[in-house]
Amino acid sequence: MLSCSGLVPRVCLTLAWLALAGCYSGPSGAIVDESDPPSRPPVSEGPIGGPQLAPLELDALSPDPAPGGVEFDLHVTGAGFTRDSVVVVAGVELPTTFVSGGELHARSGPRKRGDYPVLVRRGDEDSRPLTLAVDRSAPRILVPAEVSVDEDTEVGLFIDVVDVADPKALRVHLLGLPPGATWDEPTRRFLFTPDFTQGGDSWTVTVLAHDGESRVETTFAVVVRDTIQPPWPEVVDTEFLDGSGYVRYTLSQKTDDYLDSPGYAGREFVAKVMVPLDVPPEGVAVRVGLHGFATANPGGTGSSAEIRISPHDPDNTYWWGYATSLPDVEPVAGGAAPDYTMRRVLHLVEYVLRHYPEADPQRVHVYGSSMGGAGAMLLGLLRGRHFAYVDARLGQAIARNHRPGRITQLSGWWGAPELDLDGGGGLSAWDHMDLTRALAESNEARDQFLFLKHGKDDPTIHFGATVLPSPRTGESFYQALQSRGVGHFAVWDEGGHGVADPVLGDSWWSGSWAPINGDEATLRRDRAFPAFSRSSLDDDPGVGVGNGKQDWSANAGFAGEVAVPGDTGWDGAIAGALGRFLRWDGDSVVDTVDRLQFALRVHAGDGADPPAPGYPSEGDRVMAELPAYVDVTPRRTQAFRCRPGERIAWSFGKQHGEVVAGPDGSVTIPALPLTDTWTRLVLRRTVTVIAASH
Repeated sequence: MLSCSGLVPRVCLTLAWLALAGCYSGPSGAIVDESDPPSRPPVSEGPIGGPQLAPLELDALSPDPAPGGVEFDLHVTGAGFTRDSVVVVAGVELPTTFVSGGELHARSGPRKRGDYPVLVRRGDEDSRPLTLAVDRSAPRILVPAEVSVDEDTEVGLFIDVVDVADPKALRVHLLGLPPGATWDEPTRRFLFTPDFTQGGDSWTVTVLAHDGESRVETTFAVVVRDTIQPPWPEVVDTEFLDGSGYVRYTLSQKTDDYLDSPGYAGREFVAKVMVPLDVPPEGVAVRVGLHGFATANPGGTGSSAEIRISPHDPDNTYWWGYATSLPDVEPVAGGAAPDYTMRRVLHLVEYVLRHYPEADPQRVHVYGSSMGGAGAMLLGLLRGRHFAYVDARLGQAIARNHRPGRITQLSGWWGAPELDLDGGGGLSAWDHMDLTRALAESNEARDQFLFLKHGKDDPTIHFGATVLPSPRTGESFYQALQSRGVGHFAVWDEGGHGVADPVLGDSWWSGSWAPINGDEATLRRDRAFPAFSRSSLDDDPGVGVGNGKQDWSANAGFAGEVAVPGDTGWDGAIAGALGRFLRWDGDSVVDTVDRLQFALRVHAGDGADPPAPGYPSEGDRVMAELPAYVDVTPRRTQAFRCRPGERIAWSFGKQHGEVVAGPDGSVTIPALPLTDTWTRLVLRRTVTVIAASH
């Protein structure tokens, strides 16, 4: 009977099959048929009156090659073996088990890569030696069983992998990362700073190491201690609304000195949570709705399709926060302006996810308009780990670019811009809220998907919110989204601040866009998606200069009268979109260590021709000829992560090529030709696999 260690199952199975088939591998590697055994020399004479002994021979070794770096069982076959025979490797006798006169088993300790002479010794007689090849060592991963960390505290872990014959070939991947954690493969460092909503949670992280031949894996646990515990909101009223399909809860949210400045701590805020009455087995999405400026009460409109959370910012802090010195002392240089308001919103999200099991944590999204639009972008980009999608309308993305009147109002909360009050991590609050900076510096931000709507005749948050450059980065928000391959669908028209375009009306841009509950492009926090940028279908938003129709106003920019078509003073198209008509099929996503796949197309559907020259089409009507040429950047990948400089092979229909990962590990496939037919984009780590299929 041929036996084998579990350490070498594939080799073992192969040799076992050969043995059962009556074959074995000879020293030269040739397959020999035991049904016609080779001739043996004559049997020798033993001691007078004793048994006759066959000549001592060694025919074959198994496994060959043997695995390096670990213990293994060595099986030898031949003739003339006795119970006193021992297997000798490189001159050292091994513990040997006698199986039969033609088979011995021995146990070898770990060995380095190389060739070793093996023979069988019987008394003072040695067989002819054979050569045992010990192949590349299987990597060994050294990690602790558990990594524990407090909330709002950074933990780092270097992943050590040893017994690697070729360090240049080694790849190490981490799977199942906690939301917000990062893995830097070049330095093999895991980093994680859990926020205050992640305490009490744990994750099992899988470490997979591959040295080109052997692939091994192990796991470690990440445990977050619940060290920051603001008081839970309390339900103070419950309303069952006839025919609405949902129940509305009114909550009282009491603050402590984490959710509020020390001088304000202990006050209470009102919030509302709307929960569907009928919930499907898969649960429901969660929408966080942020209201606009000077709203007396949080919203209370619900939906039968999702849980809705309506927080309240009665102080009009623009959903950020305020100086720690308030209310006793005005903000001064050297002080801090933490994100207290944002913390209150996140605490409500945590409350809902922990108290309502029907809430799907992978489909939490945030919506807002005006001040709420700015807040939605802040939450979605600065706390991207919690949100699958952002719907932000009429919002300012660069705090220092607010109009003068708004800067004056916000200086009372955040301190004047020139005071640079610390917003956390040594970065001023005003610069925290420069979202071009966030996109430049944070993978968590770049992994977000945003829908944006702005109006060129908006006098309150003017169109410069999208097209004027940041004083910190020099990029406009639109430019940052496009240049960094961030997922976005951005529209603009000649509407005002909440007033529809006089020609196109409202919601002219799409008839089928439903990224959270839609059939095709379902966004989830735990699912990869393709970010589209620089599409040939994109319209021209302009570069933030005037076209001569309006004088510049520090408050209104180049806005004209909303009711007058065509009078906007901003350059570029009167109305248009970036990223319009582009779709992917969420069910088509394949995301493994070795392969990433999406099905892509242009959605050419129902709609209307442009209502007048210079205007876009309505609904899903595509006017341009296809294919559309689009840059595609995979985002939010769970397993297929690349290291900087890595070459990645891609195929799209009959086209194929390769791209190089950038400094942040992202890859962009430029100018893919999309038609209205689903076509798979496939990325792999091996160029030859792609090329061979065409």
